Amino acid sequence: MPNLPEDIVDRIKNLERQVRQLTAYVNTRAAAPARAQDPAAEESGARPAGPDPSDRP
Repeated sequence: MPNLPEDIVDRIKNLERQVRQLTAYVNTRAAAPARAQDPAAEESGARPAGPDPSDRP
């Protein structure tokens, strides 16, 4: 990058590094569940709201 002060170049490099780190973090976290399970729901046997797949004809 011609004619840019060194501190600006360093800041751009740091931002690029942070973007790479965040991209890697998001890509590795994508396989995890979207939300944590509620321990109380597991103990009580409660099911999430929505249609029951066993009710299909």
